[in-house]
Amino acid sequence: MSRRTAANSGATWIARALVLLALSFGAMGCSAGYVARAAYEEARILWRRQEIEQKLAEPDLPPAMKRKLELVLEVRRFAAERLGFRVGGSYRTVSEVDGGAIVHLLTAARRDRLEPRTWWFPIVGRVPYRGYFSERAAAAMAADLERQEYDTYVRPAIAFSTLGWFDDPLPSPLLRHDEVTLAQVIFHELLHNTFFLSGETTFDESMATFAGYRATIEFFCDGDGSAGEACRTATADWQDTLTISQFFARGLAELQSFYDSKPSGAALEEGRQRAFAEMRESFRALKLHPGRNADFAAGPINNASLIQERIYLKDLDVFDRLYHRAGGLRRAVEEIREAVGRGGEPFARVREAAATGASPAARTSGGLTGY
Repeated sequence: MSRRTAANSGATWIARALVLLALSFGAMGCSAGYVARAAYEEARILWRRQEIEQKLAEPDLPPAMKRKLELVLEVRRFAAERLGFRVGGSYRTVSEVDGGAIVHLLTAARRDRLEPRTWWFPIVGRVPYRGYFSERAAAAMAADLERQEYDTYVRPAIAFSTLGWFDDPLPSPLLRHDEVTLAQVIFHELLHNTFFLSGETTFDESMATFAGYRATIEFFCDGDGSAGEACRTATADWQDTLTISQFFARGLAELQSFYDSKPSGAALEEGRQRAFAEMRESFRALKLHPGRNADFAAGPINNASLIQERIYLKDLDVFDRLYHRAGGLRRAVEEIREAVGRGGEPFARVREAAATGASPAARTSGGLTGY
C-alpha cells in the first residue's frame, strides 16, 4: 500500500495527501483521531522525500547504500520499459522513516469461520485489513475485537502503494533488505499502480505477489545475469513461495471442511487448535531454501493469520501457468487484464485464461494502458 521533493511543491503534495486521507477515512466513519494520525504520518513521509539522484551525489554515501539506490532506479526503468508497468514518479525519491515498519496491518476473523472482518474505503472498496501508523493503536483495536470473539493478527508492512494517486517514495527501511527483496517489493507495489480491482483485495495482492517475484526473476536473470547469485536467489524465492501457496491451499481447505461441520463449544476450540498445531508441524516439514522465508511456524496461528496468508498467496500456481503460456510477465499481465475485464469472479477468469491461452488480440497488443 505507500513523491517528489522540490521545496516549492512539497506543500501542494502534502495538501493533496491530507485531502485524500480525510475523504477516505471520513467516508468510512473513522474517528477524528484516526484521520488526524493517518494524515499526519502520510504528510511526514511526503515532506521527507529526497530525489534519489540527489542522494547519489552525496560524497560520503556508503557504497552499499549507493548500489541499492542505483538498483531502485534500474528497477523503475525495467518496470516501465520492459514490463509496461505504470511507474510515474514512484520510487524516484527516498523518504526517511523512523522504525522498521511504515504501517501495521490488522486482520480479524470470527473464531468459527475463515471469513475476514472487512472495512470499507472509498476507491479501494471493502478490504480485509485495516492499516495503522501506530503499532499501539493496532494492538488496541485488536484487543477490542478479541473481546468481541474475533481472532486477530497484526503484522508490520515495510511499503505500501497509493495506487498512483501520489508519487510513492522508497521508504528508507527497505534499504536494510538485500537487493533481491528490495526489487521484489518495488515490483509488487508498482503492479498495484498498474493494475487494481476495487473490492478484490485477495486478487490484487496475490497478483502483485506473483508479479513481484516473476518481475524480479526477469530483472536479475536477463542476459548474462542468469549465472549470477541474485538470479538463483530470486528463482529459489519464487519456488519456495509457490510451495508455501500450495501448502496453505491444502491446509485452509481442510480447516474449512472442519468449520463447515458447525462445531461449537469445546469441540470448536479443540478442533481448531489441533488443526493449527498440525499446520505448524507440516509447515516445518516443507523443503524450503534456508534463511529466505519468514518462519510461519514460529508465529501465531489463528483464523486471522491464515486469512492474511491467503490474501497474498492465493492461486499463485495458476498465475504461473498463465505466465508460461504467455511467454513472459508483460504479456501475462495483459492477458490477466483482458480475462478479468470480461467480468465475474477474477480468479475464475484467470484459471480459464491459464487453461485456454490468450486471445490473438492480447498476444499482439502493445504495452499496458488505461490503468
